[in-house]
Amino acid sequence: MDIIFTHSPNSEDIDCIYQGLGDFNQRFLPEITDESFAIFVRDKSGEILGGLTGLIYITLVQIRFLWLSEKLRNQGVGSALMERIELICKEREISNIAVDTYTFQAPKFYESHGFKEIGRYKDYLRKGVDKIFYQKVLIDN
Repeated sequence: MDIIFTHSPNSEDIDCIYQGLGDFNQRFLPEITDESFAIFVRDKSGEILGGLTGLIYITLVQIRFLWLSEKLRNQGVGSALMERIELICKEREISNIAVDTYTFQAPKFYESHGFKEIGRYKDYLRKGVDKIFYQKVLIDN
């Protein structure tokens, strides 16, 4: 047996680890699936000015990325994106939304939309920058 560190693993090797973990998880969560989604904000020419991407796992939406161009910030567009994803969650009976952000990004934005901090990595990536994990419960199980 060899234990080998590599800086640039190939996608097949990464997929092997992912599949092995998925096979293990099947014993505990046999119905687990993930479905990617995106909500885009486009201008009249079709250029993307922002949006929200994520994954749907059974009863959870995991927001991966939320970004708006400078000219759209502080105009309610981010709030409109959050309203849209919550509506989609309610239509699909998804009970939780999860997201993580950095202290220099948008913690106050998520808190203002009802997200509660559930964890934090202190001094993540560098001193003074924390990574914060949030959850919003939409439907009590």
